[in-house]
Amino acid sequence: MEVKTLEDKDLKKDEKLYIKGIRLVNSVKIDYKTQKHVSFIVKGDNELHNVMYFDEKSQDKKWQCDCKWYTLQNKLCSHIIAANLAMKN
Repeated sequence: MEVKTLEDKDLKKDEKLYIKGIRLVNSVKIDYKTQKHVSFIVKGDNELHNVMYFDEKSQDKKWQCDCKWYTLQNKLCSHIIAANLAMKN
């Protein structure tokens, strides 16, 4: 399965989140892969976060995170940005 990363323009929409994502990129690890999704572990400032990529979901739901920001805002978070940047490198 190929992980389709988000476009740079989408990753850079919020400069503060993008900068934090760059800072977190070295803490991204792939937890596991299946034929339909990939699980990433991202070490945030205070805790570990689970970022998931779902191949079968619609474009706006392919990337999800368990952090409070994503859960409450339903917007791109620094952990998803970091996972995308790690996959691009």
